[in-house]
Amino acid sequence: MRIKGKPEFFYNSSKSKDTLLIIDDNDIDRNILTSLLKEKYNILEAQDGKSGLEKLFANFSKISVVLLDLYMPTMTGYDVLNEMETNGNLSSIPVMMLTSSSSDEDQIKAFRKGAADFVSKPYNPLIIINRLEAIIRLRKSSDMLSLTAIDKHTGIYSVEFFFAYAEQIIRSNPDTSFDLIATNVDSFTSISSRHGHKLANSLLRTIAMLLQDELKGKEIIGRIMGDRFALLVEHKSHEEYEKLADTILEKLKGGPVYPLIVKFGIYESMNPGENIAFMFDKADCALKTIQGKYNTYIRFYDEKLRQKSEEEQRIIENMESAIANKEFEVYFQPKHGKDSGKTEGAEALVRWNSPKFGFMNPNSFIPVFESNGFISKLDYYVWESVCKTIGECIKKSIPVVPISINISRGDFDIKDLNLVIEKLADENSVPHELLHLELTESAYHDNPEQIRSIIEKLHKSGFIIELDDFGTGYSSLSVLNEMSFDVLKLDMSLVNGIHDKKGHRILYSIQEMARLLDMKTVAEGCEDKETAEELRRLGCNYIQGYYYSKPLPFKEFVSYMQKNG
Repeated sequence: MRIKGKPEFFYNSSKSKDTLLIIDDNDIDRNILTSLLKEKYNILEAQDGKSGLEKLFANFSKISVVLLDLYMPTMTGYDVLNEMETNGNLSSIPVMMLTSSSSDEDQIKAFRKGAADFVSKPYNPLIIINRLEAIIRLRKSSDMLSLTAIDKHTGIYSVEFFFAYAEQIIRSNPDTSFDLIATNVDSFTSISSRHGHKLANSLLRTIAMLLQDELKGKEIIGRIMGDRFALLVEHKSHEEYEKLADTILEKLKGGPVYPLIVKFGIYESMNPGENIAFMFDKADCALKTIQGKYNTYIRFYDEKLRQKSEEEQRIIENMESAIANKEFEVYFQPKHGKDSGKTEGAEALVRWNSPKFGFMNPNSFIPVFESNGFISKLDYYVWESVCKTIGECIKKSIPVVPISINISRGDFDIKDLNLVIEKLADENSVPHELLHLELTESAYHDNPEQIRSIIEKLHKSGFIIELDDFGTGYSSLSVLNEMSFDVLKLDMSLVNGIHDKKGHRILYSIQEMARLLDMKTVAEGCEDKETAEELRRLGCNYIQGYYYSKPLPFKEFVSYMQKNG
């Protein structure tokens, strides 16, 4: 049940007063309670269960206790308790049940459904007030504990308390060797989306309990965020950790979600002087390297990871200044037409020539930017540079060819992305058909509805849409069915298999499919003459690779195009 309500505001009420919600269908009983309690409390009233839930949803952050009549028409007190129990915002609000019944069975049933107390009519003012005070005191104490120590969804330590407590333990036991573990569930976001937050939280509680049981109390465990846990554990051997991972995996097989895979990043034998948060970052760094990897459940932090982590940190620290100082440069890799053999297009690729670190391989910084979100800013930099370059060439009557620019998955979070790209093209007088927009299959599968909408708008505006990395393992055929693409860009793994009988047949089938769908194809990664000739024989429209040319700075690309155009 989804119920909304209008928040209530108290006229001239003291901020120090706690707020009560009285839900009772009997006007006389409700008025009596209000008269008894209004001096000490702010009062909200509801005359039935439905309106009571509306007031709860609208004012849950203000309400300290609900006084709930047990027997009401349409929606009983039990029904209201059930609704409250299933909602995270309402389940923590204590309920005092009101009834004229003295039945033990009623009281037991109410307590089992989560009631905090039970009072009978007619009301004794002193008893009600004292019981309310006791309930409110208990809730405030419990809330304080939850805020400072306990994660309410899993029952384990909160992130703040875990780090403080872990640091205290390490410093108090200088002769004990500890390991710090970062752990999470593979594809947990997808699990939560498919099965709902309630089951997802239940799974997290189960995993936390399993870890505590298997480690037999020689650990503390905290929830860092989402499905990410941290554990401080007395040092164990690699074999013991392998056994732990296998045991957890085995015990989760019988659960409601399969497969449910828990992975571990482990930072061993920590230095007592290290900052606990830095220790977790190292364990988490190890964990990230095995995310999505089949049959790999544990990674230990080592020197290679340390070096990689330091390199990534240097990249992050210098990325903003690199944009500002125009250290990134756009290179162009030619595409040759199968029939003419001439340069008929190019792909825009970014390079970073850092004054501090020299020329940096894109494989070292692109994944970092994709991970931290900076890729959207870099992509815009490339789009703007390409549009300005094409616009200047047109003004100077320099021959131009269509240029492909990459659209990363993070770019689709840019507000009105289609309008942003249109504006860049139009401001630089770039005909839309000269911009080819490359979309990877993996990006499409992250949020297909949103991406489909944006891409269709760009397609209608005259931009050419390419599906990049075609054949890398995603649901390519379903993508082709759901969206309008002009060009298929064949992944180099397919091109590399062209001389193998099976690989050749696959490429032939893809080429035939593209022809039937009225789509052109681009083959990337062509390294030799023999491959180029075979790709032409198969009918591939454009060929790109080092056989023709490496990516070139703009001036070199213009010279190359003049020779081969």
